[in-house]
Amino acid sequence: MIVKRFTGQSVEEALIRAKWELGDEAVLLSSGPAKDRWWKFWERGYQVLAATDYPLPSSAPVSERARESESSRPEIAVTSTSAERESRDERLEEMMSLLMQMDKKISQVSAPRKAKDSPILAHLLSLEVDEKWARELTGALPKGKKDTQLDMLQELLGERIVLSPPLSGDTPHVVVFIGPTGAGKTTTIAKLASKLGLEEGKRVLLITTDTFRVAASEQLQTFGSILDVPVVIAKRPQDVPKFIQDYPADVVLIDTPGHSISEPMGIRSGLSVVKHAKATDVLLCMPATYSRSLFVDTAKKLSQDIAVTLCLTKVDEALCPGPVLSALLELKNPVMYVTTGQQVPHDIESAREGHLLQWLVKGGAYHG
Repeated sequence: MIVKRFTGQSVEEALIRAKWELGDEAVLLSSGPAKDRWWKFWERGYQVLAATDYPLPSSAPVSERARESESSRPEIAVTSTSAERESRDERLEEMMSLLMQMDKKISQVSAPRKAKDSPILAHLLSLEVDEKWARELTGALPKGKKDTQLDMLQELLGERIVLSPPLSGDTPHVVVFIGPTGAGKTTTIAKLASKLGLEEGKRVLLITTDTFRVAASEQLQTFGSILDVPVVIAKRPQDVPKFIQDYPADVVLIDTPGHSISEPMGIRSGLSVVKHAKATDVLLCMPATYSRSLFVDTAKKLSQDIAVTLCLTKVDEALCPGPVLSALLELKNPVMYVTTGQQVPHDIESAREGHLLQWLVKGGAYHG
């Protein structure tokens, strides 16, 4: 085994010298600052220790007569070896010079792109907005100061994201709530029932079809008793129309069990409630804590071909609005409500009348 030490102005240069002399099969044993006294005291050098099992390159085999001739003329052999070393060092210096020139060109090519990144684009990327949407939104804005562009961005999002008006008791509503497990559908229903019943004086009926989750119906019945709102349990989607007929109401809020996107049977069961209830509105409750891809995939699989309106839940728990913003731009579904906690009925607001757009643009904690 051959072990040699190589030095250079950087570790990369020392490695190149090692590979050049020992070949690609060389093994790196150690690396660190150079300690040789010959190294320039005003520069910092580096060294690597490399090893190889193969012998160093040598000249072609020579005959015994040639060896005798070389032994008789040692000064010629020494001169030849020195010339080879000088030639090899020259080639190595040329290679290092070319590598340094290439590095400078790469830096020059990448620098303009960074310079073109405007402050508003950097801001959107810091909010974890997908680069595709961040660049598209930035390109649609006229040049100006960052604060001015943020205001214009909020206006632009107001044009691209539909904010649906909240439910009212002026016309009868049959609203079916769907969403993934743990999205907060039941708590959202309780908040809306309180607003419509206690604050607006509307007749509200609560129906739950969630007979799968433990104590799900009991939770809604507890809310109903506190709010003095009737609550009925539908064990089958086919039972929902009868309850709607038996309990006249201005607004009917129907809870469904949450399902994972990997449960197609459960998804179809929830959507069958929409069909039998003849729903006027379908609210898809989606956590704002989801990533963009999970948000989009879940929304598409749970709603399928049914027109849904979004209710963003757990907005207070979202670290950045970028994933939600990217998902809303991709899905193009209207947003009706935003929920920001567990308190009934306070932690819910209309997306149109609240601060959703401001939060999507500026980020930070959501202040309802």
